[in-house]
Amino acid sequence: MRISLPKQSETLSYAKEELCKYLKQMDSSLVIEEATDPASDGITLATLDTLGRSFEEPCDPVIDDIIEIDVQNMRGYIAGSNERSVLMGVYTFLKSAGCRWVRAGADGEYIPQKPMGAHSFRYRKKADFPFRGQCIEGAVSFEHVRDTILWLPKVNMNLFMMEQIVPYNYMSRWYKHEVNTVRKDENVSFEEIGEMIPKLEAVIKKCGLQLHALGHGYQMEPYGIHYKTRNDPYVLSEEARQDVALVKGERKLYKNSPNFTQMCYSRPEVRKKQVDFLVSYLERKPHIDFLHVWLADSVNNHCECEGCREMIPSDFYVILLNELDAALTAKKIDTRIVFIAYTDTNWAPEREKFTNPDRFILTSANTGHYPSKRTSERSRDPIPPFVRNQYNIKGSFALSLSFLDEWRKTFQGPSFLFDYYFYTGHFLDPGYMDLTRAIASDLGMMKSTGFNGIMSDQTQRSFFPTGLPLSLLGEMQFDMQLSTEDYIKDYFRDAFGTDAEAAQTYLETISKTFDPQSFRLRDSIVLQDTGVGETTVRTCGIKRNPEAIERLESVAAIAEGFLPTVRKNLNAADPCHARSWRLLEVHTEYVTRLATIYLHYAKEESESATAALDEMIDRFSVLEEDIHPEFDLVLFKQRVSQILKL
Repeated sequence: MRISLPKQSETLSYAKEELCKYLKQMDSSLVIEEATDPASDGITLATLDTLGRSFEEPCDPVIDDIIEIDVQNMRGYIAGSNERSVLMGVYTFLKSAGCRWVRAGADGEYIPQKPMGAHSFRYRKKADFPFRGQCIEGAVSFEHVRDTILWLPKVNMNLFMMEQIVPYNYMSRWYKHEVNTVRKDENVSFEEIGEMIPKLEAVIKKCGLQLHALGHGYQMEPYGIHYKTRNDPYVLSEEARQDVALVKGERKLYKNSPNFTQMCYSRPEVRKKQVDFLVSYLERKPHIDFLHVWLADSVNNHCECEGCREMIPSDFYVILLNELDAALTAKKIDTRIVFIAYTDTNWAPEREKFTNPDRFILTSANTGHYPSKRTSERSRDPIPPFVRNQYNIKGSFALSLSFLDEWRKTFQGPSFLFDYYFYTGHFLDPGYMDLTRAIASDLGMMKSTGFNGIMSDQTQRSFFPTGLPLSLLGEMQFDMQLSTEDYIKDYFRDAFGTDAEAAQTYLETISKTFDPQSFRLRDSIVLQDTGVGETTVRTCGIKRNPEAIERLESVAAIAEGFLPTVRKNLNAADPCHARSWRLLEVHTEYVTRLATIYLHYAKEESESATAALDEMIDRFSVLEEDIHPEFDLVLFKQRVSQILKL
């Protein structure tokens, strides 16, 4: 049979390579040849317009994904609205034959061996949500990010965001081995990590994914100051000092962080420096599809000078964005700009409007995250009055919708949710089953809110114990008609093989026993991270809770009872299945130790709880050598430590 590419490109060539690779793994008897003309005796890979096929539905090929497949007895075509959609179409076709990518990395591939000569599949679908993907977070290496990017189109996600000029704080956490008590700091410099970013961007473009970039952390770049971490020493020039926000009578770095420091945006010359830098940045990186232009990542530090007090921050924000749009238009740069409703810019502008709204896309940061449940799309929380530098809001989805309603009075363009399921909230559900169903429920409610998808701000190491909830987040956003329970059953079958039902039952039991709602905190991520204001309010808990104590006391027996099934499957013939069972073997120790920590906490034995956490960190510092692609030890400690402080 032939695999034909009528039009050559890097992404289409990669799609062809992936199709050939996996077909040969499935059926070694296949003889595959390559061609450029449409293949009557094989499969043609091409965009819909190359094949003369209509889009039918309204479609922006940069944003929207349509997959169309018509293959009968391994003859036909796999097409898409763009080259990325063709690649996703290849994976969709392979999934129709039984393949599944249960987590990132080679050992997350389940590729059955079967004859493929007569395989047929017909399919057409436009993605229900056009923005589906991840933003870099956590403590991650080059390999963690690379493997995640390569995995995204396999679960129908279509974007990745490289936040900041150089995401040093995220990647250095891995290379410094923060939290790990047995590994040594690898001393990777800011410049060395900077050299990794173009290589990762190249992987994003190879997959044809939307490349989103920047966000926070660029404000001091016009003054030659790179943001690294809040612990790095910084020296402001006199020019920079005059341009940063005046807060409590001083102009200085806020909390010693360029990332946290706002600017004096009422002054045109300050805005021009920001605009000039952003234009030059895009001139150096024309491959960026969506430039996120956000303000500083903190609160209670907006400029208090006389000029800045004349309007709320969002008005000056829109002025800055309009000036950037004009400068990009003059340079004939058509990169889309993503602005954010986040902290003080949640309040819509009172005076200003976008002069060219078609340039812009809105993202709304919902900092009230899992395990808080989404409220009905008809629910709204009242918007509190804006008071400069007295921000103390604990987020909720209903409040995000209220803020969004105000923005939409003057901006009707696309918008997507910037959410945090896998930031630290996923650690509250050690079984991942409650999380999976919460995501499915939330997506059902989101469909009628006007959001066009979710960008997940998360660690790229979020596959422990499974990749189920993250896979569902991608695939259900593409097709909301998926049955959650059927998807769960099929995922376990492909991830675990023999005894898949036992694995699911074990994880269902773990989720129910820990009861994520028992650890729910109504909190704001920005308040957590900056240490400003009241960070958390417990809405329910496990302290002095006899029922919770009884549940937690049962965890060790549940884990011990499941171990014989785990050990029976550790040497499964399929590498994907073997790895899945190995993760569950580690998981039984994980939940046993975690339950011990929380039992001490529930009984108000704070010193014993802290000591048990320290012991767990020591133990998992050793185990991290094995499970680091799936488990982020840094963010795990952050979340559990936060609970123990309450």
